[in-house]
Amino acid sequence: MKLARERGIPIYHRAEVLAALFNRAETSIAVTGTHGKTTTTSMISYALACLGKNPTCLVGGDVINFKTNTLLGKNRYWVGEADESDRSHELYSPHYAVLTNLEQDHVENYPRFSDLEESFERFLARTIYPGAVIYNHGDEALRRLVERSGCPRVSFGLTPEADFSAANIRYHDFGSTFEVLENGFYAGMLDLTVPGQHNVLNALAAVTLLAQLGISLEEVRAPLAGFRGARRRLEVKFSSDDLIVVDDYAHHPTEIRAAIDALKKIGKRLTVVFQPHRFTRTRYFFKEFGEVLSSADDLILTEVYSAGEANPEGTGVDLIYQQVLGAGHQAVRVLDKMQVSDYLSQRKDSQPSVVAFLGAGDIGEVADEFASRFKSISPA
Repeated sequence: MKLARERGIPIYHRAEVLAALFNRAETSIAVTGTHGKTTTTSMISYALACLGKNPTCLVGGDVINFKTNTLLGKNRYWVGEADESDRSHELYSPHYAVLTNLEQDHVENYPRFSDLEESFERFLARTIYPGAVIYNHGDEALRRLVERSGCPRVSFGLTPEADFSAANIRYHDFGSTFEVLENGFYAGMLDLTVPGQHNVLNALAAVTLLAQLGISLEEVRAPLAGFRGARRRLEVKFSSDDLIVVDDYAHHPTEIRAAIDALKKIGKRLTVVFQPHRFTRTRYFFKEFGEVLSSADDLILTEVYSAGEANPEGTGVDLIYQQVLGAGHQAVRVLDKMQVSDYLSQRKDSQPSVVAFLGAGDIGEVADEFASRFKSISPA
């Protein structure tokens, strides 16, 4: 980079390059929002690929079915995950904008919620027609924002008021089965092999978008049933009758709640290992972290992953630890991340359990190391 500057060679942000290519597509689909972007983008990409549409896809994490985060297809369909964390989503001009939700998160870039709303207003103003905004009807702030934009819009959600909704949801281990309603009328059934209510919403977003492209629910059923998820999104690293090890990117209270709710439906004792991500987020959300993490049966906290942030206020994981204790949850301890695997391995569990590693830092490496201990002793 230094040499490029010295020679006067232009330097572009990764998002600028991707957006420049994306904005030239015949039909462009941008997925953004606070939570669920990667999984929703992955679902749409996988469905289009399975249906022979030969899409070009740029996902924010590896799609397990693809074993990569990128598909280089034709220019007919481009699917991209547009990251709102650094405002780079404002570079995209999509035909179809899929908005999963809107919630305060990256306080280092959006000190006020109104800053986030204004950024999404600018994003919506860049949409291209013909096209539409696909949005989560159950998110009140998002719904108001989309309605004010005046964009053509189609909604998805968990209530019949949405254009596409889910009914009679039945959860089973790592999946669910539910009815899809279109404008309140039965349209068909969907089976998922990724867990939790949040993935029902992600699937509804995908179904709603694909319907705008003329793809029927019946065509979508098999691809979504075969979708195995994205890396570090409730990814199973090891599974036996006695132990399931899960790795997840959840780093916001809402994401943690969704992950814990999904894992509790398995019906086994749940141990959560949580690595807070960023000092700014920890200080802003420590009360909410304490509340949602208290729903785990056992909790292990590690020190904050800085993500390169300075820490002038001396923020630490103790803020969350004290909140958990204050909520009356005693099965909590703080460990150095390098101690976690040994502690869990030496612990004697009297019942089948799920151990979930949550966080956007390097806690996934600990999940891999812990899971590898059991893979090496499992029968072939």
